[in-house]
Amino acid sequence: MCKSIGFKAATGNCFAKVLDLHCTAIRLGIYSRSGKTALVVGSLLNLINQPQAVLGLLSLDYPAIQRLDVVKALLTYSVPFLVASYGALTAVVHNQTDSQGQPFP
Repeated sequence: MCKSIGFKAATGNCFAKVLDLHCTAIRLGIYSRSGKTALVVGSLLNLINQPQAVLGLLSLDYPAIQRLDVVKALLTYSVPFLVASYGALTAVVHNQTDSQGQPFP
């Protein structure tokens, strides 16, 4: 996992790097921006994938609400969140410099 996000770390040190990335994401507000993106994109995708259930939820139509697939809805929101977070974190990693002042490849 460390190699896929740009770190050249030993296997034992991977957890520390992932924890450092998590702290960086919190400090830079990446999670809040990714959450906003996921809210907009996930809502649109849910409306496309389950229109009767979503519109039934908005109009409080109980039989239509029962057709809502909760697992699909949660995945529809989590995928844009993860993609936006991963993209932002890889951009941060690639903009950092190593100890000689050279950018990461």
